[in-house]
Amino acid sequence: MHPLARRIALLFSGFSLIIGLFLLAYNLELISASAVNTALNLWPLLLVLAGFMLIADSTKKRVTAHPSRMSTNEYALPFEAGSTELAMRVQFSYGKLVAEPAAAAPRLVTEAFEPRPAPVIRHEIVGDRSDISITVSQPLFPSHVKTANTWRLQLPLAVPLHLSMQLHEADMRLDLRRLTVESIDLRTDSGTQEVLLGLPRTKLNGQIYCSGSNLSLVLPARVFAHVRLLNPFCRVDFPQGDFEKREDGSLITPRTADSRGSVEIDVDGPIRNLVLDIEDTEDELGGGTT
Repeated sequence: MHPLARRIALLFSGFSLIIGLFLLAYNLELISASAVNTALNLWPLLLVLAGFMLIADSTKKRVTAHPSRMSTNEYALPFEAGSTELAMRVQFSYGKLVAEPAAAAPRLVTEAFEPRPAPVIRHEIVGDRSDISITVSQPLFPSHVKTANTWRLQLPLAVPLHLSMQLHEADMRLDLRRLTVESIDLRTDSGTQEVLLGLPRTKLNGQIYCSGSNLSLVLPARVFAHVRLLNPFCRVDFPQGDFEKREDGSLITPRTADSRGSVEIDVDGPIRNLVLDIEDTEDELGGGTT
């Protein structure tokens, strides 16, 4: 039971006990009629007392929670040194997920104001590929932990990546500009989503299903991009004007002599607004080779 519901149930039980004993004493003629009249005039004091008790309890919780500190935990990702590819599957709910290049060894950093269950990390070797899956048990009261739960996924450089992510009621920011992503499969629920892609070695295939209200997709410069919009009612904003719209509703960038790889992405789902943009600068163009 939720702590607030438990306190209200406790107060209701106490009031029921007091009122029941009073009525029993009156029926047994253990109290006088004048005492009954006085009690009927003063019974709102019980409500005043209950209000003071709830206010005092809430104030105590705020004072206790104020000095609490952020709890940070780090989990190493078991990536084999001899692996030529990495397949990463992530299931995350209620909070914020950030993916970025790793400064050293790949790892997962979790941040929360209260202790959270440790994520379950599974590792498997399939040929020359490392498969890593990360999941976490669902909280009992998700709205309480959503704003204080952050995952930072730090991924290795110069390794071909196959990413598969499922998010439920979570914000997301994937900064993949310096990573070598071969394929990406995203399934997102409500929240704000932002994906920044880097140059692929040859070709990047993507599948994005977004149920949130806003999705930002930033593609690298000097790449041939083909974005298929499977939801014809999605509002699309491509501010730089670098895309050409086909008759079938898909968007492409013009092919140039210096194009470096291609990106093909399908975007689907009841998303309302899609911002499709090309990165302005070419500083640190991805981790792949041409």
